[in-house]
Amino acid sequence: MYQVVHGLSGVLIGSQTNNPVIAFILGVVSHFILDAIPHDSLEIHNWQDNGRGEKMKKFVLEASLDLFLFLSIILILIYTDKLKINMPVVAGVTGTLLPDYVWAVAELFKIKNTVTDKYKQFHNWVHGIFYKPVYLPGKYVIPIQLGGVIFFILLYLLL
Repeated sequence: MYQVVHGLSGVLIGSQTNNPVIAFILGVVSHFILDAIPHDSLEIHNWQDNGRGEKMKKFVLEASLDLFLFLSIILILIYTDKLKINMPVVAGVTGTLLPDYVWAVAELFKIKNTVTDKYKQFHNWVHGIFYKPVYLPGKYVIPIQLGGVIFFILLYLLL
């Protein structure tokens, strides 16, 4: 799943509780629930890994644009007084984003040890709960932009 989806779910979780510990725990749990929903496509995979060793560069570009979109939505919500930043919201967002950042740091810096290997194995397993090596054709995948807009509208209405 993308940062915009995970992050906004963290905002929603944090805004519905007054306890940052509960918001963080629910954020982590929601991360893995959302990751179990099929959200990959062969087109994205082929774009990232075109055989020229650019996969990590493209992954970083994709993640940067995704983070920019998430932060833009947060700023809009703050500007329109739909979101008040407090500890439960920060904890919820942290809980929803942390699992991917742990994975990304291990990948980017090529950290290999028993803990990171087991974590990556678990994370990959969650992604494959509902489908294995089957990619959804692009025509069946909601584009990230449309998914982000739909999620933003729902979040706006719920807050």
